[in-house]
Order: sequence, then structure tokens, then C-alpha cells
Amino acid sequence: MVDKKLTPEVCYAAGLFSKAARRQKNLVHISTSIPELQQKFVEIAVKKLGVLPNKIIMDDSGVGFYHSRVAKRLQDIIDRETYVFKEVNVLSRNYLAGMFDISGHYRGAVEIRHVTPKDAFMLENLGVHTRGDSIMNVSLFVSLIKGYSILLDRIRL
Repeated sequence: MVDKKLTPEVCYAAGLFSKAARRQKNLVHISTSIPELQQKFVEIAVKKLGVLPNKIIMDDSGVGFYHSRVAKRLQDIIDRETYVFKEVNVLSRNYLAGMFDISGHYRGAVEIRHVTPKDAFMLENLGVHTRGDSIMNVSLFVSLIKGYSILLDRIRL
């Protein structure tokens, strides 16, 4: 059963955090220079995750905050991704959009950097086929995250 407190915004934040480069205890941080992505992350942190605005840390590498409860909550979602995101719905679409926004790119092929076996299994359950970090059925993947992804709007496929 999906947690009743799980919202699309929290799933998006978990997707961002799932591919975060900086992992420290109690730190929730994303590395990005995209202002729209930073702004969306801060809005979710303050409005949906209960982080106080004065706790937000912005630096040259991105934006983040220290909060043990929020870090644990997001990590729990990531740890259970194959169970929570096993069917296509607004929650899984937001989680995929978050993953793509923080670690996706397009250079002749659509890729999500550092796809783990668990990520690949979750993507397979959603009908998205991968080979390493590459997305094999791009049109399906794009249709899943269109309208949810900030990065997808910035690139031309």
C-alpha cells in the first residue's frame, strides 16, 4: 500500500535526491545550475516537506538543507522505489521526471546517469527499457515525463 502522505511533489523531490551527487548524513542536496530546478526544489522543501526557509543552503554547486526526518523520508522512498513506483501514475511520472531532471541528458540518445539495477527494474515495470544508462524506447519515456520535467522542456529531442 502506498503511503497516504506521498504526494507528486514529494515523489519528484525523491527522484531528484535519488541521483544526488553529494550524500552526507541528514543532508538533502541537489547539484544543478538550472534556476527553475533549484526554485522547484526549494518550493517543495518548504511547502511540502516542512523545511524552514532559513535552513535552505544555496552554494555554487546547487541547493540543499540539513534535515534528518526529511532525508530519511526521501531515502525510504528511494529504497522502496520498485514497490512504490510499479505502475504508471502521477507519482511514478514525477519520480521519473525528478531522476531525469537531476541526472538526465541528451547527446544523440536520452540517458539517465548512474542507472542502478534497482532503477532499471523499476523502469522496466513502467515499460521503459534501458541498456546501461541509455533509454531504449525514448518516445514512451518522454510521454511519461512530459509536463512533469523541467529539463525536458529545455532540450530539443
